[in-house]
Amino acid sequence: MAVPAVAQEFASVSDTLSYEIHFRWDKSRLDTMYMGNNHVFDAIIAKLDSIGHAKIDSVVIVSQSSPEGPYYHNQALSKRRAAAMRAYMEGRHPEITDRLTIEPDGESWGQLRQYVARDTVMAKADRERVLSIIDDDKISIQLKKRRMSNEDSYRYLYKTYYPRIRNSRIQIVYHNILTRYRALSNPDIGLSRPLPMPLQHLYPLPLPEEMYRPTFVRDTLVIAAKTNLLYDAATALNFELELPIGEHWSVAVEDVFPWWERDNKYCLQMWEMGIEGRYWFRRNTHYVDKLQGHFLGAYVMSSKYDFQHDWDICYQGEYWSAGLSYGYSMKLSRHLNMEFSISVGWLSSAYRHYYPADDYSLLWRDRSDEGRFGYFGPTKLKVALVYPIRIQYKKRGGALCD
Repeated sequence: MAVPAVAQEFASVSDTLSYEIHFRWDKSRLDTMYMGNNHVFDAIIAKLDSIGHAKIDSVVIVSQSSPEGPYYHNQALSKRRAAAMRAYMEGRHPEITDRLTIEPDGESWGQLRQYVARDTVMAKADRERVLSIIDDDKISIQLKKRRMSNEDSYRYLYKTYYPRIRNSRIQIVYHNILTRYRALSNPDIGLSRPLPMPLQHLYPLPLPEEMYRPTFVRDTLVIAAKTNLLYDAATALNFELELPIGEHWSVAVEDVFPWWERDNKYCLQMWEMGIEGRYWFRRNTHYVDKLQGHFLGAYVMSSKYDFQHDWDICYQGEYWSAGLSYGYSMKLSRHLNMEFSISVGWLSSAYRHYYPADDYSLLWRDRSDEGRFGYFGPTKLKVALVYPIRIQYKKRGGALCD
């Protein structure tokens, strides 16, 4: 029996490998022990070694941030993550430096959409509503984030998917040599070279739910330190601290303490303490956005005072006040905010009049002019310079097992 003659053929075919490296919230430092990054890096190294650097066509790294907080902050964060990935890959594999490309891609809306579209836990109406927000190109990015954060399913999305989309995606395209045999009597069989899959069409790599376990993660506490510029202009030293509580609430404590006098002729002495609870209409989940936007507050305060301007104003006393506040806070620069507010309420004061001697050597109490008065109306006006103090701390949260 005759053995048919065969021909040996070789063809170069491009294959594509995809990996994901994850980052902690608001971090650009590579943490090999986070969400199984060490296993991914080991797989990349083993694969590159088995392929051989000569067969590598290109390595593209796309770094992204989860869509929360200001866009400019996330854009800068994705650039830092891309730079960290470049440094790591060039340090471990200097032979592929000329074939390595990084693409800081800002916010990972595309990956979030893919996760939401394939989710099987959310109600259909919730899923469709979230997808419609993501797909709405007629609204700004900030408005899109605000609408997302107001969704009932946002907590679920934030816990389940946001840690997965803070990542760098690595696509490795390499040449693979194929050997094929054919009988000479058969017609010529052409070998086609498949195109590498475009990076933007890659689906996020699935992560099994059993990898999720509680751990300690870092968060950022924001404390706002303030001074009322209107009081400062009147030489009334003042200081305020405000602490956010949850996503909508905060509490502020204020102290006003001008304390000076001159020659029994002029005096501005006051010690006022107050506390105010506030409701912020914007749902602020990211520390950069904390204590910004419109708010409504309720306050109480009390004070003792001594005001004198020659013979015209000479009063001592104590007062208390309670009422409501409305205001707006906005970002002034990267490290400063500006706050505008007005308070309206009831003020009650016990007062005592006095007058100075002709030579101002003594101050005399005027018992004929003392008592108590009440007043309803504006009680505070504020144009405050705000410095947000950011303190990192560890809290119990979610992460993925290594």
